[in-house]
Amino acid sequence: MVASGRDQLVQQNLSLVQAIARKLKSQITARIDFDDLIGYGSKGLIEAAERFDPRHGVAFTTFAYYRIRGAMLDGLRTMGWYSRADYARYRAEERANEYLQNQSDRAGAANATGGAQGASTEAAAGATLASVAEILGGIATVHITSLEAAASVADESLPAPDAHIDTGRLGARVRAAIKTLPERERQLMELYYFGEKNLEEAGAVMGLSKSWACRLHARAVELLRAEIADALD
Repeated sequence: MVASGRDQLVQQNLSLVQAIARKLKSQITARIDFDDLIGYGSKGLIEAAERFDPRHGVAFTTFAYYRIRGAMLDGLRTMGWYSRADYARYRAEERANEYLQNQSDRAGAANATGGAQGASTEAAAGATLASVAEILGGIATVHITSLEAAASVADESLPAPDAHIDTGRLGARVRAAIKTLPERERQLMELYYFGEKNLEEAGAVMGLSKSWACRLHARAVELLRAEIADALD
């Protein structure tokens, strides 16, 4: 996007950064400076404005929300302002949101290029339901993997995340399933979920752009979901 359009989007949506910061501050147990959240979120807003493509048919506020909030969460992560319980909950949400946004971007791109033209209404509805089921399964897979990764974070003063739920069996399944992935998919999942890196950082380690890392992550989640499908039922 050209600089003038980017700057206009940023100026018009500064209130969105403030709203997200207020909500996030009220939800996190650690004492966090509001201005720090605004600073982190503003960086996410600028990134969203630079990457936004209106041809995908997604409102800018929807597109920017996940990037603003993700930038805030990444900032908190680097400052070490997470208890294990907060870490588990928000990293799972962050990754699920990013996965959902990436799926939305891919769908928008497909629609922009024409998609499947001439399909019957019934066939289109069936394809939509299948897509929704796949995305929901993917989100569940991302969430479970995030909780398993967070369980290894040292914080002896707090119980393991979701300790009241029997996550041990699922965690073991997830770790075993990750080992069955192709090398590149496995490496990305290890870096992203267990290596304390965001998706862009994990991609950079592997020599990938963020867009390619997103595609590889979607592929890895699809394969992982298939491996643990019976445990998600």
